[in-house]
Amino acid sequence: MKAAIITLSRVVLVFIVVALFQRGYYLNALATLLTAVIITMDALDGYIARQYGETSAQGAALDILGDRIVENVLWIYFACAGEYSFWVPAIVISRDVVVDNLRSMAFAEGKTAFGKTTMQKAEWAKLLVSSRISRFLYAASKGVCFTYLGLVITLRSAEVSALWMDYLISFKYILIYGTVVFCLLRGFPVVWEGRGYLLGSSLNPPRASS
Repeated sequence: MKAAIITLSRVVLVFIVVALFQRGYYLNALATLLTAVIITMDALDGYIARQYGETSAQGAALDILGDRIVENVLWIYFACAGEYSFWVPAIVISRDVVVDNLRSMAFAEGKTAFGKTTMQKAEWAKLLVSSRISRFLYAASKGVCFTYLGLVITLRSAEVSALWMDYLISFKYILIYGTVVFCLLRGFPVVWEGRGYLLGSSLNPPRASS
């Protein structure tokens, strides 16, 4: 229950963050700080769930749902704010829709996104999708990317010199496109190993009884 409260709190906070941006330097700074807090809370809910024995397939599904809402709201907002093109959220959200639908199909068969009952079979797929290092790096890349975008908006409202802003904006695009590429790479194993669901066929048909 405690982990679920943290997840739901993140969802509420992300809408507050969007409402605070573009309302002057101080509110931009506050929104950027809250963005970092929201990202940190993503790691906190998993820790709380493990500490209080609240880990479950349903809890993991709720965590992913909360992550999707937070991430998609931020991807869409920063595109609307003009920080990158429409294609960035379009690609990321499309990837998420495909991946999450495949995971929901697998979940109906008792398979989960992560953990011992993960739908990923091959070791390379587990390493890229469900390993702790991959999940940490992806969460960190999104966290740094979103917080940095908030920082750019904040510094722009503080009228930082154009030269400095040029450097900041150049690095911004490295973070954005790096995160998008990593997103697609982590989605590929889910699509590849779950292609049977998309094609309406079983990749592992049951053996004939003897």
